[in-house]
Amino acid sequence: MMDTASLLSNLRERDVRLWVDDGRIKCSAPAGALDAETRATLASRKQEILAFLHEAEALKSTPAAIVPIKPGGRLPPLFIVSGYRGDVFFMLPLARHLDPEQPVLGVQPPGLDGSEPLASVESLARFQVEQIRRYRPNGPYLLGGHCSGGTIAFEIAQQLTASGQEVAFLGLIGSPFPTAFLPLARFASRLTSGSLAERKQKIMRRLQKLIRPPERVHQPEAPPEVSSMTKIDLRVGGATLAAVRAYRPRRYDGEIDQFVSGEEWHHANRWRAFARTVRQHSVGSLDIEEILRGPEVSVLAAALQKRLDSIASKAAA
Repeated sequence: MMDTASLLSNLRERDVRLWVDDGRIKCSAPAGALDAETRATLASRKQEILAFLHEAEALKSTPAAIVPIKPGGRLPPLFIVSGYRGDVFFMLPLARHLDPEQPVLGVQPPGLDGSEPLASVESLARFQVEQIRRYRPNGPYLLGGHCSGGTIAFEIAQQLTASGQEVAFLGLIGSPFPTAFLPLARFASRLTSGSLAERKQKIMRRLQKLIRPPERVHQPEAPPEVSSMTKIDLRVGGATLAAVRAYRPRRYDGEIDQFVSGEEWHHANRWRAFARTVRQHSVGSLDIEEILRGPEVSVLAAALQKRLDSIASKAAA
């Protein structure tokens, strides 16, 4: 069965609009847009659609740094910290493969609006903890981080637990150990000259050397996350990489779930020394960006969902 978000998205494509007025669902649709089957579906799922629309309305007052990747659902939200670019919608395919009742919220760094980006992982985490707790004042919290966002999610977990909050899940999704970013962080910090297009090409070539296997370095195309970068993206991304590279993790008295691919440059095993328990889940041999964009995302989603289900069952017991 189609989840509520997908159902409403499908209706919007047919120019069907639903909203709440005085506690009741109202509908506007072109002639012939609602066939008998669709009307029956709307009638049978009235309560869940009503709850979804109420939550969508509430999200209008959500902190600016919290982005609803997949809103709605009765389960505690999974907060995902974005990677290098700060683009939380990179995680949308993964979110769509999770339980329909599992909300997924992205957490963005400051600076994407043109303001000054933060220069340390600790300050980034403090900002994001504040945003998370404005949205959800108390735990248990479910946290995830992709790429460099994994290091920031790790520090967020440290700060939440230090304040007496419970972190029920900390997932690092293709998250290199901070020292793995040394070459790119040094490189990004020196990119102060040249046009935006020239800097994109330089970053593209360096990313290919760091992320792509050697036999594929010669390929001329830019990864989508590089080719669509703006000047603000580059500024925020460079600051984030420098902050992650300078970060010195301290031991976390909790559990980490690592979702790892075949990328040896990630130095994923180094995280083992910095947590009470580290579980590794292998999600394929491709690089993590290919997994997140391709059909293999279902493998990653299944591994992630299995852990979330286990945590939910433990909490219920």
